[in-house]
Amino acid sequence: MAIDPRTLGPLVWDMHGCPQRIPGNDLPYALERYRAAGFDAVTVNVADSFYVLEDAIHTIASFRAQLTAHPERYLLVRSVRDLEKARAAGKLAVSFDVEGALSLGTDLDLVDLYYDLGVRWMLFVYNLENAAGFGCHDPVDRGLTAFGRKLVERMERVGMIKCCSHTGYRTALDVFAASTKPTILSHSNPRRLVDHERNVPDEILKACAATGGVVGINGVGLFLGSPEPTATDFFRALDYTVELIGADHVGIAFDSVFVPPSGAKGEYQGERRTDYWPPSKGYTAQIAILGPEALGGVVEQMVAAGYPKDAIAGILGKNFARVAAACWRD
Repeated sequence: MAIDPRTLGPLVWDMHGCPQRIPGNDLPYALERYRAAGFDAVTVNVADSFYVLEDAIHTIASFRAQLTAHPERYLLVRSVRDLEKARAAGKLAVSFDVEGALSLGTDLDLVDLYYDLGVRWMLFVYNLENAAGFGCHDPVDRGLTAFGRKLVERMERVGMIKCCSHTGYRTALDVFAASTKPTILSHSNPRRLVDHERNVPDEILKACAATGGVVGINGVGLFLGSPEPTATDFFRALDYTVELIGADHVGIAFDSVFVPPSGAKGEYQGERRTDYWPPSKGYTAQIAILGPEALGGVVEQMVAAGYPKDAIAGILGKNFARVAAACWRD
């Protein structure tokens, strides 16, 4: 009999998913897949890479309207209490994330606006340099900029969680060193297992944990070392990270990409934006990514490996909830 993830902890949370961000998107299609897989909460992406502020605002407006249209099913998260409130009411708790500070330009006031609109974490740099610092695919990483240091301070003051996935290694270490609150790698895998720049060296994983932060393991086949990733591949990355930094600092963020069954064209931009996704580094339109349905298999592997119930509960969502409680405003 399959294990119900909700019986193993008070919260099951995927920290990063990617519904379509194009006109006519169908957010409920993605959200209902999370619900069916056993998730209580999900953080969905509203902007990344080269998406400018106008793109982000249009996406947020669309997503908020779709959530508001179904109050019986979804709750837009504003506080940690909303995570508990949604689960008790049988609703899916939904928050937003922004992958990279590009859309800010150098306007720190936009951090406050994003937070008010539901964005609860933002990473600093998506693959390539912006005003805050450098990305994991930049040939040279000169570290966090003066604006980036101001951004660290502003995010902590506003209550937004800081993330260093996709960010250059030196820039990430600078962020961790400047942080006074837990900082995350929302969806990053260990480079020791798969040697790809988008993955993260042990030094970075340890520095993240030292802030009190959490590393969310993603389900991208390219970063798991498998063209057709499975729950076993995912668990291998998760288990390595648990052994390295402890179960209290590991979570789940499949990074699932959703194309509704209506046949609408997906929005993978790799072939068009080869600067952000260089084909020489394995980026193709055929990259396979685990969907939320893989959760059950991952849970079964944690149980079979003898993970204590408290460790499983932490990985499923309590660890990210701890970070949220330390950062978010009520």
